[in-house]
Amino acid sequence: MNWLRKLESVMRIELLLLLAWICFFAIHAGAPLTDPDTPWHLATGQYILAHHAIPTTDPFSWSMRGKPWVTQEWLFEVVLAWLAQHAGFIGIWALAVFLHTATVLVLYRLCCDVSAGQRIFSAVAASLGTAAGLDFWVLRPQLISYTMFAIFLWILSRVEHGYLKALWLVPPLILIWANAHASVSIGIIMLVFEAVMSLIPNVGRLSRLSLSNRARMYLLLTAVVAVAIGFLNPNTYHEFMYALLSNNSLMVNSINEWHSPDFHNQYYKYGVIPFVALVLILLILRKRSVPLKYVLYFGGCFALTLVYQRFMPYLAIAGAPLIAFGLSDCLRGLLHPSRMFRYVLGILMCGVVVDFFVAVPNLRGSVDKHFSANAYPIDAVNYLKQHDIPGPLLNAYDFGGYLIYEHIPTFVDGRTDIFLENNTFQDYMDLQNLAWDAPELLDQYGFNSAILPPGYALSVYLSNNPDWHVVYQTDNAEIFVRNKETAKRVSLSGE
Repeated sequence: MNWLRKLESVMRIELLLLLAWICFFAIHAGAPLTDPDTPWHLATGQYILAHHAIPTTDPFSWSMRGKPWVTQEWLFEVVLAWLAQHAGFIGIWALAVFLHTATVLVLYRLCCDVSAGQRIFSAVAASLGTAAGLDFWVLRPQLISYTMFAIFLWILSRVEHGYLKALWLVPPLILIWANAHASVSIGIIMLVFEAVMSLIPNVGRLSRLSLSNRARMYLLLTAVVAVAIGFLNPNTYHEFMYALLSNNSLMVNSINEWHSPDFHNQYYKYGVIPFVALVLILLILRKRSVPLKYVLYFGGCFALTLVYQRFMPYLAIAGAPLIAFGLSDCLRGLLHPSRMFRYVLGILMCGVVVDFFVAVPNLRGSVDKHFSANAYPIDAVNYLKQHDIPGPLLNAYDFGGYLIYEHIPTFVDGRTDIFLENNTFQDYMDLQNLAWDAPELLDQYGFNSAILPPGYALSVYLSNNPDWHVVYQTDNAEIFVRNKETAKRVSLSGE
């Protein structure tokens, strides 16, 4: 029975839980691409690799071509495009799986630190720390930010325990973060926040963060160095300015990820609300003190998420340490699981691993083969490329990323910030929503064609407008062309 004892030693509950969740995410990440921004991030990386230069002006749209463009996420885009060129879809899939796995493992170490080595509870908490934000774990540069947020929480935990040398990790991480995503200011704020929090006294059962004056000085000094290193990117101070876009009401009101959460949505109703409720219940039931700093991190992320739902992954990550704390009080029975429980969990884990290996062959092929035909206007764009469709082309905002990937100039696309100038994005929203000035804007921009989803107010208008006609139609896209006589009249009136 020696083999059985060896098997039991390997089948540690925390390892089974972590492996099962990581494999589940890997299967989930292998689904067809659906995010509207992923294609233009790939196209930007391809452009940089082809030209050996980071663009400073817009090369993709016809409406803003040559206008200044801040390419905040160039490093992530280059890595994404290089992997796509050399490994196909499995390369970019591996990037997402790697960043997620790194986040889970760092969260696991963090939870072990804050829960005095409760490994099983830490594995549960680390898994929930990414599971609750799963809908936002798509192939976009934000993945870097989620991973960095978790790493910085762990670094600050090490500092709290007296390991000040952990701060040496901050400069290289800031350098990567500043060139991969515009949220680098989060890491710098965390350093300052940690020093300030150490000055706050105990509040009831909320225990203060205890730091020496030396640790505070090191944190503030590291924050200053981080700011300086953050400027080592092609966009210098512009990299820190992107967060100011949250003050632009037009963008916030028009872009879904900047909206407040819709708690009637299935994801929030059955995923986010139970997660937040779990954290709060565990905090209430915990009899011993709770670290104030993790409550403040969770509360701050919760407040931001209520305003902008794009912060949901940060809320999930910030909740992981609190879950590890709470579970150690409520579920101590898991510390000594029965042999039967281990076997059942092992069987379930084997099932997930088998599913993973079954899914791996489906990851083969180029990225093009893994674009969802339901999310992107693939057939309609092929029609545009094969036929002489007159321009300028009006496109739906969500179609812009895929049009860029297919080398078709856009009117607007997911790089919203550059279209906020000259009222271009405002004009697009008026067109999409068929505002009072929409007919005038069609003539003002001289649109001779349009690619739009069926059901848009503008699509219905053009379908019933004698000056326009449908030349191609699929379940998710329609191509409209202005009649030649009308196009000629509009052209003459614009001269």
